[in-house]
Amino acid sequence: MAIENDLFASQELENIFQGLRQRVVITKFTQTVKEYVKSSNPDIILLGLSFRDKKELEFVIELRKDVITQGIPILAMIPKEDENFIFNHKILGFTDFMIKPLFKQALLDRIHSLIEEYKSAESSKTRDNMSFVVVDRSHGKVLFQCRANLKRFVFPEFKRIFTPNFLKSIQGEHICFDIRGVPEVGKEEVEVFERVVKVFIGQDKIAFIAGRHMGAIIEHALDEEKLLVFMAPNEFDDYLKVEEQKKEDLRKKERKDKAHPMSETQNTTTNPAVAPPPPPAEPNKDLPN
Repeated sequence: MAIENDLFASQELENIFQGLRQRVVITKFTQTVKEYVKSSNPDIILLGLSFRDKKELEFVIELRKDVITQGIPILAMIPKEDENFIFNHKILGFTDFMIKPLFKQALLDRIHSLIEEYKSAESSKTRDNMSFVVVDRSHGKVLFQCRANLKRFVFPEFKRIFTPNFLKSIQGEHICFDIRGVPEVGKEEVEVFERVVKVFIGQDKIAFIAGRHMGAIIEHALDEEKLLVFMAPNEFDDYLKVEEQKKEDLRKKERKDKAHPMSETQNTTTNPAVAPPPPPAEPNKDLPN
């Protein structure tokens, strides 16, 4: 994915990537793009820097803090040679940099090299038997970040994590699975996930941050009412804010009702000054039928 605000540089990138088999997205730097990057989980990010907007660097810091995107190579495309940036680019979160104007073969070679290094590092982590599920529990939510093949690595690790004591301790909390870092999701994986969510007794809905796997979940899920599917983390966070506001409004209403109870007898007491209505008249037996 290439993010470039400069129109001329963006057109140059389009010419370089034209005709390639790889899917390349070239766009401007916006808030929407930031969330798209987090949800699509690209193999590499090319970020055009202007050195005028601090949000460009803040965006890289955001990506490095996200477990799913923290390892994605980020190639900075800088407008000129800057000794300070060149010295600090790795500290800032960039994997590498190139100075504009970019030349086609040099850029493609650098991209290929960075992607190969990234995939090799990820493969090495898998061989070293790293944790394939990161559990983040905070503020009434439990987030399971899945970082490898579901069938081979993640689902077996769930058996170790989901102990009776753990499941009991998270009752009443919002449950979410972040599967943006999973390579592939198909019908079989969705079916297994539907069995997995049944272990969370008492939970009305289970959330998924699916990214590019959103279509697979929607297509193959049988119990759609049980699953909440989001593209990116911000959508899940917005959902939590709405749910928490609903709970807060309900608590306020309950406190108000307790403070001002209404007696049922207030609505049914009759006025003693008003005489009761007369009983219905008896039919006259002497009248002819």
